[in-house]
Amino acid sequence: MRLRDLAADVLAAELRPSSGDYDVLRVVHDSRQVRAGDLFVAVRGLRSDGHDHVPRLAAEGIAVAMERPVPIPAGAPALILPDTRTGLAELSAALHARPARHLLMVGITGTAGKTTTTHMTAHVLTAAGIPAGYLSTVAHGAGSHADENRSGQTTMAAPDNQEWLARMVERRMRAAVLETSSHALEQGRVASCEFDVAAYTNIDRDHLDYHRTAQDYFNAKARLMDLTAGSADKGVPKTTILNRDDSSFELLSARCTTEGRLTYAIDHPADVRATDVSVGRNHTRFVLRSVNGSAPVHLRLPALFNVRNALCAAASGLALGAPIDVVADALSAFGGVRGRLQPIDRGQPFTVYLDFAHSSLRLRSVLRELRTTTSGRLIAVFGTTGHADHDPVGMGRAAAKYADFFILTTDDPVDKDPANLTRQIESGVGPRRRGIDYEVILDRRAAIRRAMERARPGDVVVLAGKGPERTMLLADGPAPWDEQAEAEGALEELGRTTAPAIG
Repeated sequence: MRLRDLAADVLAAELRPSSGDYDVLRVVHDSRQVRAGDLFVAVRGLRSDGHDHVPRLAAEGIAVAMERPVPIPAGAPALILPDTRTGLAELSAALHARPARHLLMVGITGTAGKTTTTHMTAHVLTAAGIPAGYLSTVAHGAGSHADENRSGQTTMAAPDNQEWLARMVERRMRAAVLETSSHALEQGRVASCEFDVAAYTNIDRDHLDYHRTAQDYFNAKARLMDLTAGSADKGVPKTTILNRDDSSFELLSARCTTEGRLTYAIDHPADVRATDVSVGRNHTRFVLRSVNGSAPVHLRLPALFNVRNALCAAASGLALGAPIDVVADALSAFGGVRGRLQPIDRGQPFTVYLDFAHSSLRLRSVLRELRTTTSGRLIAVFGTTGHADHDPVGMGRAAAKYADFFILTTDDPVDKDPANLTRQIESGVGPRRRGIDYEVILDRRAAIRRAMERARPGDVVVLAGKGPERTMLLADGPAPWDEQAEAEGALEELGRTTAPAIG
């Protein structure tokens, strides 16, 4: 697309004279990835400013877009934008013919449960005859095609999001479900995604290393409603989906900017409810109720928080016209998400779960739910990361309250000392005694093996934090890591298996 045509499709974009004939093939913001035909958008980050690369790239003949004037050669193709973060999303969307305007768009946000709810919602919509792609922490899918998410981000950069949405349009998807992080909302990565539904799982303390205060974090999450309210009209009501059982409900409800609102709950009156809830070790049963009727659900996932995830997905589907019986059947058929309370079954006489719980909220929820269905002891293996604040003290409190025994270990320390990170968790364990109630084993492989050694028939072991991730983030870079393989390997080495490894 010619630069002049791209600029004409972006509000307040100012085209430098004599630069409109440049043919734009890609929109990028990483100076290391620039090649001929790219439009480089200079974005200011936490540690670097893309404007520093503008003079060099412009001299090499690359088109540039910037917020503030930077000296470049006369006649170099360039745009001036009022805000390059939003401009990056706008330019990317315009280059791909604004694919979100051709899809029903659902944004899923919250502190915990986003990934499972994203996959559930796409599954529900597809079952209802609204073929839906998805972009999540775990994978990106469109139709029968899915790629593992290797970006290291819950929500990718704007150019990648728009490229995937365009792919969904090409593959005749009618909807898309985006797992939407607070970072993405703050940084404009999901601008121009033209949401129709803004769905919230829950909001708790998280990422305060980035957002600084709980109010800043809340404000970032609330932006999803604003984006939805201001997006393109596609003939469906703009709707916010809220968890009536969550402490964030009143604040979000007061902040709601969309024309429509649906609530869901187990414990409170709501538009979409679960009643007659029965929780088993590997499943839950409930009756899904709304003004459109009721239908039974046999969810093939444990824990009450998965019932709430299912209610959020159901409300999103109902908001876009899915019949309640189809929604219920789709939830009953949903097979789960890799790394989210994923059972590891090699025939051992105890239960092993793999889970991505890496924040105090998620760890507390997982341990609390497993506590209610565990006849034996509950054993947890977890650590805290060095690249984000997920409330390590709260993680210690959660383990101390709900686990019979726990092992503190390493989880993505990056450039931090794993021993210091572990001490932060220990400050929350209260009267629990090191060496008796818990151990510290910084080698994660050895920690997993130790948990498998200690487990007795009827016990439950939960390996928390890494989930589906394929790397461990260390000071000298990412190292290969496969939690499922490590768990299965430990069971094999200890002679506690009766079934062959799968995969």
